[in-house]
Amino acid sequence: MRIELKREGGLAFIPGLNRPRLFDLADLPPAQAEAITQSVRAASFFERPARVGTASKGAADQTRYTLTIEEGGRRHSVQLLEPVEDASLRALLGLLKQVERTEARAPPDTINR
Repeated sequence: MRIELKREGGLAFIPGLNRPRLFDLADLPPAQAEAITQSVRAASFFERPARVGTASKGAADQTRYTLTIEEGGRRHSVQLLEPVEDASLRALLGLLKQVERTEARAPPDTINR
């Protein structure tokens, strides 16, 4: 399973510094990969509409996440608006952010991306 996480908007958003993050679950520790896989299934990700959440009135700085997941020949993208109210999607997003934080602290020679 491959996942792309793209973040847009929010306070002090700088597009050039905020590139999409790619996650290949084959490159993650098995327990972490399994947790993400289970979270994708629990969220029924591939059955979700292309956009989840409603933009707040006057929320020009509202953060948006676009998750694109590829698995077994399927590819699906869902845009999430903060705050993510759906618990299963919020949990999935939290796991991906946790991987980002872990990779940010890892020495450069240990990252395979």
